[in-house]
Amino acid sequence: MAKRKYQTQKEAGIILAVCGIISGLLSTYASVPDFALFEVPLLPAIFFGIVVALGIYSWEARHPIPIVIVFVGVIVAWWCAYWFAITYFNRNNDNALIWLGAVSGAIGALITSITLWIASEDFRTIKNVVMTVVFGALAGTLLRVMVGFDSVMAPVHGLAPLFVIWQAGVAGIIGYALAFRPRPE
Repeated sequence: MAKRKYQTQKEAGIILAVCGIISGLLSTYASVPDFALFEVPLLPAIFFGIVVALGIYSWEARHPIPIVIVFVGVIVAWWCAYWFAITYFNRNNDNALIWLGAVSGAIGALITSITLWIASEDFRTIKNVVMTVVFGALAGTLLRVMVGFDSVMAPVHGLAPLFVIWQAGVAGIIGYALAFRPRPE
């Protein structure tokens, strides 16, 4: 088996964050009509799931089970966060979008963190989970900025900054955590 190139935590975080930016842009601008699960569009979850699975493959394990666990976990996380946002969206209370976005962002980050906790030995610290959830909640507040005052959940292309910032930030935190290894000799 070929030796893997060693990356520092910082390098791994940057690599996964760049992948998260690409995923966020694809989540915004790529579309397949009617590719949804119970009316929740799945492409953003698939794009971000590939990024997180790439992180597991690169820095944790090349065994398929952890990769599948995090991929499915990201899809579940996206589905729950999206469902929560759509279910509790109130057109008459735009100020509630800050809290709605924060809770949805935290839900997505928490479920993603739980699946990473299960699949990755290096991710299993409370610090990693807390950082991921706090960042997810803070980035989720961009929902308020992205959704117009007179629209019902802005079209997906209006959410580019939310997708790019949330996915890049969470992916960067994950990459940093997954590359926690002593430098090989």
